[in-house]
Amino acid sequence: MAQNNTVNVVGLDFEDIKQSLKTYLETQSNLKDYNFDGSVLNTLLDVLAYNTHYQAFYSNMVANEMFLDSALLRPSVVSHAKHLGYLPSSITASKGMVNVMLGITASADTYLARGTEFSGTNLEGTRYKFVNLDTVFADAGDNAIRNVELYEGTIRRVTYIYNRDTKIGSFLIIPNSKADIGTLKVRVYSSISDTTGIDDAWSLGTDYLTLTSTSKVYFLQEKEAGIYEVYFGDGILGQQPESGNVVSIEYVETNGEAGNGVVAFTKSGDASISSVEFVADTVTGSTASQTSGGSDLEGIAKIKFLAPKFYQTSNRAVTENDYSALVYKIFPNAQSVHVYGGETVTPPQYGTVYVAIKPKSGEKLTLGEKLTLETQLRKDYSLLTVSPVIVDADFTDLVFDIRVVYSPTIMSISPGVLRSLVYAYVYSYSAAVVERFGSDFYYSKMAEGINNLDRSVLGVYTKMKMRKSIDSSVILTAKSYTFNFGNEFFHPYDGYTSVISTNQFSHPDLIGVVYTDCSLRDDGNGVVNVVRPDPLAEGDYLTVYPSVGTVDYTAGTVVVNSKFTPTSSSTAFPIILTVEPQSTNIFIKDNSVLRINSTYLDSVQVTVTTEDESSVTSLIR
Repeated sequence: MAQNNTVNVVGLDFEDIKQSLKTYLETQSNLKDYNFDGSVLNTLLDVLAYNTHYQAFYSNMVANEMFLDSALLRPSVVSHAKHLGYLPSSITASKGMVNVMLGITASADTYLARGTEFSGTNLEGTRYKFVNLDTVFADAGDNAIRNVELYEGTIRRVTYIYNRDTKIGSFLIIPNSKADIGTLKVRVYSSISDTTGIDDAWSLGTDYLTLTSTSKVYFLQEKEAGIYEVYFGDGILGQQPESGNVVSIEYVETNGEAGNGVVAFTKSGDASISSVEFVADTVTGSTASQTSGGSDLEGIAKIKFLAPKFYQTSNRAVTENDYSALVYKIFPNAQSVHVYGGETVTPPQYGTVYVAIKPKSGEKLTLGEKLTLETQLRKDYSLLTVSPVIVDADFTDLVFDIRVVYSPTIMSISPGVLRSLVYAYVYSYSAAVVERFGSDFYYSKMAEGINNLDRSVLGVYTKMKMRKSIDSSVILTAKSYTFNFGNEFFHPYDGYTSVISTNQFSHPDLIGVVYTDCSLRDDGNGVVNVVRPDPLAEGDYLTVYPSVGTVDYTAGTVVVNSKFTPTSSSTAFPIILTVEPQSTNIFIKDNSVLRINSTYLDSVQVTVTTEDESSVTSLIR
């Protein structure tokens, strides 16, 4: 046999490596009489194969960590992101804008000191600490300290003696993985006894083109998971503190996303404070009902997604993708972002770019969050002639009446379990696929998933509606309101029965008599009337107030005018309007978002039956 001087590498698995080594040794003339399976040499082959396999695995892992796309370890991902100029977001505190009501009449000297602690409670009864980060003064003669922004968490402080000559003394660690770096206040004092630095807070350096040797800025980088460190300029790009200076770092230690959903605040130990109330939105008139904006430490997958896109923006917003990447970066509570130009809306708004944001918690941003984002985008990133405007998500709720036909002969689960599976699947499908900007709804895709829940399912038959709700105060304030569904309504011919329906409310008739069982219905010809049930003819309606709005069946809009003046025993109540679409495929654009709203018990109705298809034709037009 010819002697082979090479090892044939056919794989990196342990057995493949060992077999390659054995094949090579069997070709060597001085080892041709050895029994490689029964001798001590077999153990040596195991060691060699194990070592080679281990080194191959290690080399593969090292190679993976060298690239952003394949890296698995957070330090590697963060390091690659740093090369792209991207700083991963820290945990962020939940916030709420409140008015602190006083039991006294305020004077010009009445104020709420920075760091005042409040107790917040969510619907589950869990309590969280909240603090204000700025001292807020009351207006003289008022009975409240207004527009106080509270942050969930506790103010912490760490102090260092700066030493520019060593890395340990010049890179200052924030020793807390729960630190919200968006709340940092960095101050530099000349010595321990110096008090002048209290009013001289340094800012985070972001725009390197504007930095000089005297710019009082600091920089941040993530050292470990959630642990950040502060460092300063080198005397050329940013001022560098002197050795021996005292650096004070204050921040809010927070619970992040867990702090969202607080619905009530209290302040104990201060007799001058009578209550704490959420601030009403000056645009819509509605009042925020809970805290929002808290988020956890940015995950590896999101860093991989955003870092390249942030690099492409070059720290400026020109394209729609630039705005999206920047909003995700500066507002970590954003779950979905959609950007569109003002030229696409009616009427066109040239020079305006609309940024629609669906937050992770709550349905919309607070007025304060919108103003802060708009200001930051306009000041730091937008072109001079472009004005960014933050808009809320316009939710359209989908309502389903689902009947599932199954075969009992091949059914492996009970009908009750099947019904529960359908409920769970529909809501999970909505959360995973539907509830984001730009996600159209295709009924066939959802029905396919229901069909695959169990082999006994023979068919799925569904009647679908769309629903929108708006606080009545918004309609009354605006004098007119448009329910824009953006999809054609089912209206086969003029004079067809009403395609819209609403919840009940109180409404006056033409001579001022108020009826408490009113609702909206159209007359089949595009006119919306306030009606009430006819007590003498079941299923018929009497007109209470005519022509309070119009319906465009093709465009999918319902407009109510100033004649529509609903009232209720409740000071704030919603008008819930439901329509039947022409198609079971629903398409959206701009700031529209579809969802299945679990707030309403009738959002998903599921019936499982063994009847044949002819018995469910009532669900099909």
